[in-house]
Amino acid sequence: MRLETTGATTNRNVCSIGKSVSRLPVISLSILLLSCWIGTSCGGGPSSSSQIIKSPPPPPPPAGCTAGPNAAPLRPATSLRPRASSPATQGAIPAAYFGFNLHPGVFTTPRKYPWPAIPFGAVRLWATETTWNDINTSSGVYDFTTLDNTIAVSQQNGQNDFVFTFGAVPTWASSNPGDTSCTAANNGSCDPPMGLNSDGSGDDSLWQNFVTAITAHNISNGLPIHYWEIWNEPNILVEWNGTPAQMARMAMDAYTIIKAADSTALVTTPTPGDDGSGQDIKSWELPYLNAVATLAPGNPLAPFADVITYHGYSDACNSQVPESSENSDLGDLSVAISNSGFSTSLTSLPVWNTEGSWNKDAGLPDPNMQAAYVGRMYLLQWSMGVSRFYWFQYGNTQNGTFLNSDNSLDLAGTAYGQVFGWMVGATLTSPCAANGTVWTCNFTSSGGVQEQAVWDTSQSCSNGSCKTSSYNPSSTYTEYYNLAGDPPTPINGSVQIGAEPILLTSKNIS
Repeated sequence: MRLETTGATTNRNVCSIGKSVSRLPVISLSILLLSCWIGTSCGGGPSSSSQIIKSPPPPPPPAGCTAGPNAAPLRPATSLRPRASSPATQGAIPAAYFGFNLHPGVFTTPRKYPWPAIPFGAVRLWATETTWNDINTSSGVYDFTTLDNTIAVSQQNGQNDFVFTFGAVPTWASSNPGDTSCTAANNGSCDPPMGLNSDGSGDDSLWQNFVTAITAHNISNGLPIHYWEIWNEPNILVEWNGTPAQMARMAMDAYTIIKAADSTALVTTPTPGDDGSGQDIKSWELPYLNAVATLAPGNPLAPFADVITYHGYSDACNSQVPESSENSDLGDLSVAISNSGFSTSLTSLPVWNTEGSWNKDAGLPDPNMQAAYVGRMYLLQWSMGVSRFYWFQYGNTQNGTFLNSDNSLDLAGTAYGQVFGWMVGATLTSPCAANGTVWTCNFTSSGGVQEQAVWDTSQSCSNGSCKTSSYNPSSTYTEYYNLAGDPPTPINGSVQIGAEPILLTSKNIS
């Protein structure tokens, strides 16, 4: 993603005879379990996932999908619902599931954007002016000032979980320094570094030197960075115009250097996305893994990764909805991996989505629908097997916006905090499943509290008004919470459900 230009089953009352039920698997760290739902109808039709709007397919996207922020005033945040204070049970959802990509304006002095007033558990160092190009200003010269400040400000605010994302070849190191097609601010940032041949052979010292320098600096700073992400969107030409073999060589070299510096560090695969023009996850992942196999036959370290990463957007500009787009992205990833020579070794690895949102705000201008996407994306991805999801981007005024014009939290930002409160410390007890257009996800919270998130994908919101349908929950549930952070509402018979999930609970824990 390019930064804007600025510095079990469902409830028995739901699953009635004669209605089809579709399911997503209970969370697992096995990528092969994703194949359980590939090709399954999951509340929506097939969809081509997207994340950078360059050549949108027909029908034409809504006005503003390709340019300009959505500046509609949104509802301010309210307080979060507290959870029980007893320790989380085994399998409980961790805070680190909720990650953020933070705008660089969060770290400037004075601050352009306030530190998030909502809880989250992990920071991704991308679109924070900390790329290879930003740090390695010329051969042998490194400026870690911005990186150090970004980490320091985060630590001062209680965040200590960082993933550093590699990307953006410096112009001086680029094999095509005059290339103006790249998405980063500098020319040649999407081209391979000089000396590296198309088959992955040759001199990779420029890259090796940078990885060595930044890992050494990390050691000198007390190892704040524990996770290393090998390249942002290498399947998208404006991010990487090299071959899969060149990226495989770079990933292998980086893995070796990082592990030598810190044996406990975890390294991810390069992270593909989908820009809607055919540069998709499926077409990248298999050639990349095949290139690794060719370059390192029989190497026990192959595929040189501890975590599988991808970018999963539910692109509203392309009429995508979370229930189908998230299925599609992970399905493409799983198919590619299962067809590679590394399907067995990759089975046990965790899966992270390091970037995602509804993409352009103009594609989803209604504040309540934005909140709905936030809640549904986080609920669904955990059920699908994603163990971390980093939202893109807090502080961005055009993509995945969480702030009003006065820098207060908007309704989507509030929803993020609410669903954090719903999920963290709870355990998914049955997968998210659809009965017609009604989706449910069942949880057990600490203390044995039974909870169910529920929404209706056939409903929508417009201009502050949301359509709803009637839902008859189990008598287990006594009250429910909404994404706006309002006080709990007692349940007396049926409840109204809409596009925004609500959380039914068996006990008042507020």
